[in-house]
Amino acid sequence: MKVEVKIDKNITETTIIILAKELDDEVYELQQNIANIKPNAIIGFSGYRLEFINQDDIVRVYASLGNVYIVTSEKEYRAKSTLGELEELLNKHNFLRISRSDIINLNNVKSFDLSFVGTISVELINGDTVYVSRRKLKDVKNYLGI
Repeated sequence: MKVEVKIDKNITETTIIILAKELDDEVYELQQNIANIKPNAIIGFSGYRLEFINQDDIVRVYASLGNVYIVTSEKEYRAKSTLGELEELLNKHNFLRISRSDIINLNNVKSFDLSFVGTISVELINGDTVYVSRRKLKDVKNYLGI
């Protein structure tokens, strides 16, 4: 594989072009990996301080009373972005939307409790308990393979 970078001061947006003889698994995987590259840090506010939050440290993101909050195991931050905007920024392999107001980091889930009728209770590593909405139940069950 050959990698080439061309610098042009007139370009307004970085564009990646893959030239290949055919669309094989390697080319497809390369395309998917490039398309899924997102900045790993999320911005949160703690009082008047702006802080960069590593996605791996995020336990959950939720909306309440018109505000969006980012929760880590140590702290809770307020976000300027909407829940939908954050959902787009977060890694799709690690984060799952479980309701209109909650996104969880699957790497920071302690357990899923299936004993509730019509929903699933999720216990997170920081002690928070959140519930999967009926609308998102199918997505969560697919993830869990049940």
